[in-house]
Amino acid sequence: MNRKLLVVGIALGVGALHFLTGPGYRGPLPVLVNGYLIDILLPFAMYLVLGVADQALLRSDIARGILVFGTGAVTETLQYFGVPICGQTFDLLDYPMCALGIGLAVVFERVVLSRM
Repeated sequence: MNRKLLVVGIALGVGALHFLTGPGYRGPLPVLVNGYLIDILLPFAMYLVLGVADQALLRSDIARGILVFGTGAVTETLQYFGVPICGQTFDLLDYPMCALGIGLAVVFERVVLSRM
């Protein structure tokens, strides 16, 4: 399977999951899904998408990690100040969830995508 195709599929799947679960999700593990799953999966997908871009700077794990975490941190900090960008509720745990998503993406890229 093509690496770019897999990454695009993952990103589309994360996007679909975001819209399917929504704030009214009442299925299994509602606290995890409503509170943190998207905060893990969006940085995961964003990191992977940036990794298939044809930009030399984005081939660096560190640059992508900083860019993705910076985006998540700015978004969350704006929520703290009442600016509803990509969400409305500030949660201090969203910062480590973003870092977790990036870390999982690094591992996924090195273990799975490196074999493609």
